Amino acid sequence: MTIGASGCESPEPLGPTPVDQGVIVYLNSGYRGVSQQVGADVDDLGKVEGPCSASEGGTGTWNDCISSIRVLPGWHARIYGDKNYRGAVLEVTADVPDLSRVQGSCSDSYDDCISSIRVIKN
Repeated sequence: MTIGASGCESPEPLGPTPVDQGVIVYLNSGYRGVSQQVGADVDDLGKVEGPCSASEGGTGTWNDCISSIRVLPGWHARIYGDKNYRGAVLEVTADVPDLSRVQGSCSDSYDDCISSIRVIKN
């Protein structure tokens, strides 16, 4: 992590990830909006630079900010409702166009409720 002048940690970009590895997460359902390819485990999406949760003058993160997921061939993922691979867990083996339709995690679905992710090669 990068330590800024204020002593606070700033989120870091994720990647680069080879185009044929991992999963792709999207800000919006239907694979729309800002996206990020994830090819390695991320224990805290709040430390990864992304489009949501920007503090005053700060950079946003991917924490609680994912609404759809594409799974690349030969890969799958486990998504978690809490950081450090805790909380509600969902095994993702195929594309999920709308996480609001998947029961679990907070607010009765996984939409905007993912805080860590494990990416696994089949």
